[in-house]
Amino acid sequence: MNNTRVGELQAREKWKPRIEMKVYHLIPSERGNYCVCSVLQAIFKGHGIEISQDEIAGRLTPITERAFYVDDENMDLFMLEMGFDYTYFPHNATPFNEPDMLLGEMIENHGFLGVNNHAYLLENFKDPELTLINPEDGSRTRKHIRDMLVKMRKGKGGFGLIKKLD
Repeated sequence: MNNTRVGELQAREKWKPRIEMKVYHLIPSERGNYCVCSVLQAIFKGHGIEISQDEIAGRLTPITERAFYVDDENMDLFMLEMGFDYTYFPHNATPFNEPDMLLGEMIENHGFLGVNNHAYLLENFKDPELTLINPEDGSRTRKHIRDMLVKMRKGKGGFGLIKKLD
């Protein structure tokens, strides 16, 4: 390859948008049903907002002793009051039926995946692989998007897209 071609490639590389993998400081769920509270706490902490999992739980609507609603008015209002735009997408209702596009937007911002009343913090997405943080114990796991979509269909899961308001 000649020097001109190398220079062109280097110049193009500089203009490519880079999405850095976020570093989340997740505190594992402090109670059995606090997975979503743990996920939200980690996102807020990344923006300098200190709030306890109990405070978050107090603002959400419980479904059962094991879970909270993530697609109701209380969640929307709470997120707005905390300075975030929040949209929930059921697994079968992603924009343009393209979950990979939604996952890309979640990586640019923040997000979680819900499966069987359990939320996983999305740390990274490099199609087709997801890196998820499990709030039960803070462990990281890699999953193929197809496998997660199958689990989401069986467990009526969905995607939570979270954007910081300016």
